[in-house]
Amino acid sequence: MNDFLNAIPSLPWWTWIFLFLFIVAIYDVFIQKRHTIKHNFPVVGHLRYWLESIGPEMRQYFVANNREELPFNRIERGWIYASAKKENNYEGFGSDRDLYAHQHIFIKNRMIGYQVPSDHPNKTEPNFIPCAKVMGAYNNRRKPFRPGSIVNVSAMSFGSLSAAAVEAMNKGVQKSGAYHNTGEGGLSPYHKHGGDIVFHFGTGYFGVRTEDGNFSMEKMKKLV
Repeated sequence: MNDFLNAIPSLPWWTWIFLFLFIVAIYDVFIQKRHTIKHNFPVVGHLRYWLESIGPEMRQYFVANNREELPFNRIERGWIYASAKKENNYEGFGSDRDLYAHQHIFIKNRMIGYQVPSDHPNKTEPNFIPCAKVMGAYNNRRKPFRPGSIVNVSAMSFGSLSAAAVEAMNKGVQKSGAYHNTGEGGLSPYHKHGGDIVFHFGTGYFGVRTEDGNFSMEKMKKLV
């Protein structure tokens, strides 16, 4: 025993590595029962699980391109980071964009810009982009409505948002010329801060129902 202990310091370094791998192999084959890969491929099987663990990072930095990840790709994250840090967030039109993709929107440069008529809304408000759809025009309603913006606030119930959030959104649509869909949670005072309102009521008739749960035209008229 003493001779063995005295010989330990003189063993080469690779002997310790071989001994460690031998112990790992014995454990993989005869002791652990969870992983079939480790049992069939002792020692080497650990490499497979290690590569699998760093797979997302490998794909993120070496495989996926700048516009391939979801829900936000590398270009979008970079823009968000730069905006949050108040750094330069300008983005040029690079060649890594798929200009022929379905519904891809981009700005085409012109040497001479289009001159709008003097009575055109964009003459006084260059950012005005009205909606192409006129609500009620197809059915010849007496008062058809054309939204002043193609970007609007979709239906979100007042029951799922705070009063401050509803108020902030309505003030925002008032400034941008958009409209605010109330969702099925009823029309609250926080929806009434100058922005256009689309009163959305579903089967629950929140705010416009009778005591027995039916629709009330009288309450509807009071709201409008």
